[in-house]
Amino acid sequence: MSLLEDRQKTSKAIAEGRFVDFVLKQESVAMDNAVKEKMTSFTSAFWSKRNFSTSNNKLTYTTLTKHRFADMKTRQTPSGIIRKKRHEIHNKPIFGHLNNIVRELSYGFTGAIKEKFYELEK
Repeated sequence: MSLLEDRQKTSKAIAEGRFVDFVLKQESVAMDNAVKEKMTSFTSAFWSKRNFSTSNNKLTYTTLTKHRFADMKTRQTPSGIIRKKRHEIHNKPIFGHLNNIVRELSYGFTGAIKEKFYELEK
């Protein structure tokens, strides 16, 4: 393999990595806004340890266990199943945006987008 081919492969990989990072950052902001819309009935102290971060083409959502349990309809306890009010603050907003990420990463890297990210690389 020649040096020119190596550079072209590296250039393509860098552009693809930047595109993936761009999509993940864009969707993390959208997910954060969707979760914030659903959490209006809770105090701000309840949401203090929650955040989205992207690094190395990976989206990480950090949350506390109590945030996850607020989304559940029932809880299993030693005395039996307890039904409770369900707040759609975890599963619905997060998993609703996963399809957007998959769609954008699968079909969004079109010719025009490739050229834009190749220009950023140069």
